[in-house]
Amino acid sequence: MDSKLGADRISTDEASILYSYESNDMTYEFTNNTFKKISRLPFNRPWADGTPFEWSRPWNHERITNEVNALKLISQRTTIPVPKIIDYGYYEDGRRYLVTELIEGVTLKDIQQLGCSKPMGQKHTLVTPCKTCSDQAYASALQFIEDHVLPQLAMLKAKERGIDGFVMPPSWLSPIMAPWKGKKSWKTLPLDESKYTFQHGDLAAHNIMMDPMLIISVNLAQAIADFLEEEYLECYESWGDKAQLDGLIQTGQLPRPALLNHAQSI
Repeated sequence: MDSKLGADRISTDEASILYSYESNDMTYEFTNNTFKKISRLPFNRPWADGTPFEWSRPWNHERITNEVNALKLISQRTTIPVPKIIDYGYYEDGRRYLVTELIEGVTLKDIQQLGCSKPMGQKHTLVTPCKTCSDQAYASALQFIEDHVLPQLAMLKAKERGIDGFVMPPSWLSPIMAPWKGKKSWKTLPLDESKYTFQHGDLAAHNIMMDPMLIISVNLAQAIADFLEEEYLECYESWGDKAQLDGLIQTGQLPRPALLNHAQSI
């Protein structure tokens, strides 16, 4: 993965990092105008009783590569707003990084915790959170997704899974268990026709940025985006524990079936 992007590249090593934080899988760094995501290496995290445990997420570094490729594809072939790529590449220890422009705004998820966005004298309420603003933001986001995002994604077709030759394995496949132990890549057989449709894979409230007017500003993280077959929806119908499925949908871990059906009907 070439990290040279010509004139658009900003030297993030020299830029002043305003703040940063870590999750178990990623390090996040912010400057005045950039956002940097760095994949983390496995690390020791003993259980409370002292039992040794090494934390690692399957294909953690590859997620950065997949996100880079997805952002390129979306920015080149659609008008869906996504962050502009500034830089990306590898570190010698195997970690990968992605630098994009910093998008101002608040995630749709966080709007639920904020006060009213209206100016004083026009506020819906002085109580936090403001349900009216939250409902308006969700309605605006849903309309934008249905009218602009899903129709354009539905037009992106392919004969093969994956982006730029790389297929992000499903999360339930473990690289440390048979039959996937030791495998460095995952492939699917190509189709005779372009029947795979591009899907974001994580189009949830935490990945949608809103501006102060509660209008969708940009779609964020594309780490698990991929071309998937239409039969992907069948797993919803055959899911045994419907309460568990509803919980995964409500928390944004799975997309809403209605949105996927809408995309297929276009």
